[in-house]
Amino acid sequence: MKSPLQILILAGGVGTRLWPMSRKKLPKQFQPLIGRQTLFQLAISRARKITGPKNIFVATNEQFSKTVKKQAPALPAKNVISEPAFRDTATCLGFAAAILEKRNPGGVFAVVYADHLIREEAEFIRKIRAAAEIASSGKLAIIEVESQFPATQLGWVEVALSRELKKSRGERVFELKKFIEKPDLLRAKKFHRSKNFFWNTGLYVWRSDVLLSKFQAHLPKTFARLMKISKNLNSPRIIKKEYSACEKISIDFGIMEKVPPREIAILPAKLGWSDVGTWESLKLVLEQHRRNELSDADENLIENDFLAIDSTGNFVKLDSKKFVALVGVKNLIVVETKDALLICQKSKSGEVKKVVQNLENGVEQRRKLL
Repeated sequence: MKSPLQILILAGGVGTRLWPMSRKKLPKQFQPLIGRQTLFQLAISRARKITGPKNIFVATNEQFSKTVKKQAPALPAKNVISEPAFRDTATCLGFAAAILEKRNPGGVFAVVYADHLIREEAEFIRKIRAAAEIASSGKLAIIEVESQFPATQLGWVEVALSRELKKSRGERVFELKKFIEKPDLLRAKKFHRSKNFFWNTGLYVWRSDVLLSKFQAHLPKTFARLMKISKNLNSPRIIKKEYSACEKISIDFGIMEKVPPREIAILPAKLGWSDVGTWESLKLVLEQHRRNELSDADENLIENDFLAIDSTGNFVKLDSKKFVALVGVKNLIVVETKDALLICQKSKSGEVKKVVQNLENGVEQRRKLL
């Protein structure tokens, strides 16, 4: 590689499926859900094991910029890329690519997420560096992980195992066959049993100029606005106007699913990865992280002093120190904050975002719960 590898941390999400703890003013990535550090600070720590602060960038909504600077004080202020509106991941990544391309033409950058957990850091570092070598030649590289269960809340990829590409830094590389959106349970079980299918992590590694060329080909109107932004980076008014007018679409739908599979390289990995996207996935992560401290023999996970009678698989997380008694309940999620209480079936925790949607459309008193 001709220039240092850059790391772009995406930290602009609002984490609606982890309501009521994750709120618009302080979403999940800025909270210490696992241990003392926030998920964002853990992502910064991993990035610093790959490169120095001057090559680490954070893309976040402008309302979170102060929080980013507070939680990552060693990061240069100019490395915080503030989005003036919520326009999903395609516009966010195109915006970041336009800025990085201007600063470091043809540079390689890896996309990581502030709200993802990665336990196997040594494996993560190896795969990122191997993917960067692939990306430097012009391919779009993605690090994907083996499934841990038949997930219906995640996207999947099918890999052409018969089309193994040249190894990169000793790591195996395969050609993509196709992307698959969130499947139903029957298909997810089939994918989980197969060696050809992996969870789609969104851990992309590519050159900024190559990514922008894909925008030009597949999202030309957005590309034109990004180019206007690139020429006017000192004008907040133009940036806001052009960014807000970009199409609201994910990078998967907008770009990746339109790119010929031969241009995409997949690096399978065992990262101990979780997107910590739902209360069910957080329960699983905490069980793996702190099993002896919090769980009982019946797989109840509760931080408070508790008693469980004929109750299994429950997750209770309270702001208070109340004693918790469970009688005859199974697979419940119970989350209490100072102003809200969530109770749902564990299998339905992905639908908590519907609560947020209803609150957004409700009366002013309820919108305060966002």
